[in-house]
Amino acid sequence: MFTYAEFTLGNDQIKLTLPDKRQATDLFQAIEHDRQELERWMPWTKTTNSIKDEENFINYAREQVIQNKLLELVIVINKTAAGMADLHNIDWENRRAEVGYWLSSDFQGRGIMTETVKRLIKTAFADWSLHKIIIQADSENLASQAVARRLGFNKEAVLKEQLYSGKEFHDLVVYTQLINDWSK
Repeated sequence: MFTYAEFTLGNDQIKLTLPDKRQATDLFQAIEHDRQELERWMPWTKTTNSIKDEENFINYAREQVIQNKLLELVIVINKTAAGMADLHNIDWENRRAEVGYWLSSDFQGRGIMTETVKRLIKTAFADWSLHKIIIQADSENLASQAVARRLGFNKEAVLKEQLYSGKEFHDLVVYTQLINDWSK
């Protein structure tokens, strides 16, 4: 189980923590700040319309963590909850999981998400002995795809017209990394 991580990038002090209801306000404010951009990639934004909605998600995530179905982490930067990253769709039998992430635009472009996902991968491979990690991104979400490429993920597939967003269909790009390809 993930306990806690802390690292420094540039002038930023970053902590990866399990979600806490006290972080709901910061997280909701970050979502509101970037709602238009997040809505392009994250379907959950449609149901996150208040601090209470964010609190409800935190409660749900904590329950899923307890049941070993999800590892949801809050990215805390300089004492402000600024985004989230997770391992979801964890399949213990087939030893694979998917990675999801978002970060406030105020903190993007600093390597924070790449380092955060790198630590999730380490947890998945080194601590949990998973075999495969999957990142899926809308074909137009170049920033998300860049994280996968920087971490050595291989482009495994493009699923044509897999996502419906903005009244049109989008392709979904699937990146994977196997434990044998993982560089610690």
